[in-house]
Amino acid sequence: MFTIKKRIKITPFRLGLLLTILIALLASLPLFKSGYFTMHDDVQVMRLYQMERCFQDGQIPCRWVPDMGGNYGHPLYNYHPVFAYYLGTFFRIFGFSFIAISKILFLLTFLLPAIFIYLLVNAFLGVPAALSAAAFFTFAPYHSLDVYVRGAMTESWGIVFFPAIFLSLYRLSQKPKKPLYFILSTLSLTGLFLAHNIMTLLFTPIALIWGLYWFISNGNLKHLLRLISTFALAVGLSAFFLLPAFFERPLVKIDTLTTDYYNFRHHFASLRQLFLDRSWGYGPSRPGPEDQLSFQLGWPHWWLSVAGLFASLILFIKKRSSVLTRLALFASLLYMASVFMTHAKSVYLWELVPLLSFVQFPWRFLGIAMFAGALLFALLFALIPSRLRWPISLLLSVVIVALNFSYFTPEKHFPNMTDQLKLSGEEYRIQSLATILDYIPTQVKEHPNTLAPALPWVVEGEADISQFRKRSNFWRFTVNNSSNQPAVVRVPVFDFPHWIVLLDQQPIEFHSNNPGGVIEFTIPPGQYTAVGRFTNTPLRSAANLITLSSFAILLIFTIHTAKKHENKK
Repeated sequence: MFTIKKRIKITPFRLGLLLTILIALLASLPLFKSGYFTMHDDVQVMRLYQMERCFQDGQIPCRWVPDMGGNYGHPLYNYHPVFAYYLGTFFRIFGFSFIAISKILFLLTFLLPAIFIYLLVNAFLGVPAALSAAAFFTFAPYHSLDVYVRGAMTESWGIVFFPAIFLSLYRLSQKPKKPLYFILSTLSLTGLFLAHNIMTLLFTPIALIWGLYWFISNGNLKHLLRLISTFALAVGLSAFFLLPAFFERPLVKIDTLTTDYYNFRHHFASLRQLFLDRSWGYGPSRPGPEDQLSFQLGWPHWWLSVAGLFASLILFIKKRSSVLTRLALFASLLYMASVFMTHAKSVYLWELVPLLSFVQFPWRFLGIAMFAGALLFALLFALIPSRLRWPISLLLSVVIVALNFSYFTPEKHFPNMTDQLKLSGEEYRIQSLATILDYIPTQVKEHPNTLAPALPWVVEGEADISQFRKRSNFWRFTVNNSSNQPAVVRVPVFDFPHWIVLLDQQPIEFHSNNPGGVIEFTIPPGQYTAVGRFTNTPLRSAANLITLSSFAILLIFTIHTAKKHENKK
């Protein structure tokens, strides 16, 4: 018997990629512990649970969730970014718990962008620069702030797609006729659009400018339609979420997200916080400079970014028309602009563009700054002799990790926390009520501070109610009005377009003109079965159709391209 041993050749590229993965895993070490950890936005388990309930009920795409909003229900996924939670539902197929899935999703927000930025920088500057850029990006303090302090699942996923978008659009500008780059550009943009509303608002113009910049620089202006098409198709694929989230804003009290505490004027970072302060906290962002969490650019991050600015200047002097010069110009401007937008000196720009008020926290621009800073820092390697690039890359990567490793840990860890504990008792109550003011329907006048009643209740007349069941898009109960007078019943479900109510399978009129904004209707004498069904508005139906059509276009394009490629062989 003969055995064939196949050797895997360790190329510099593979070695750099392996080290990049190890760096990302270092940042993720707390996620491998059993149990769960504290975070500001500690409703990730509940959100994953709600998404699964939608899938179980066939409510796809998921819009209304039954157990949030204090158990009155909530149009959460009509507005809240959905990418991470759809992906999380995929992992349920393999039997992972909700807590495990939450940690997997956070781990991927370290691993995937590290790989993406490694591939992006390698396309311009080679492996040593790519490895250091991945270390820079992964161990930027803001990265830890998003995961281990804020628990900002959706924002973290928005940042994942920054380097993927830049890489795919750059390749598309080089070879606009290559279908693979068109498909990857479309999918990475779609990922961003579904991952985080605010990062979509901030990064989409940057991505468009980046694409135009390289199409023009590479002399492919005649293929500009391909660039426009990839953005248009990505919008189409995301339409099921983007269109209702934007056009149905008047249906909810979304203005509460831009007033009072969330007013951007209260949350600018100071120069001390950005460049000097190395303290680390787990509290909130407060009005003024005395915050209880860190907004630092990081050491040695901002030192290396400034060095990258000087490297860019040298490249301008030496190679005015090179690809690296063009990269240096874009990265320099993006870095300086994103850092500037975190500081109060930029307030006139915030006031000039009303949409920026939805960003809420100017320090969110640190997510863009750490990305641009990684590109800027990588340009240093263009000035380093080839024989020194590997040792300098390894040295700088170690320094970056060493100076910031202590930040990459949560404040508290609960090793015995399970799904059962997280979704019951006080933990359940806290999560159900935690987001009650987020996207609450406009007709709700009195915001509840306790969980909804377990059963519908009678507010006028007399009736017996039993067999109440509630799912994500459906509720049902039996009501017996044995009196001679009509009875008025309220259901512990917020009204929101388009609930429909049936009494013995016949549609009836209902309203929510009560302080709680819940569904209310009249029951005639007799015994009935009352049913509520959550249905789409015309806009949602149209948005779903646009997404399905866009998916069909992309699928047909992919199949046609694959067949065309096969025929050429």
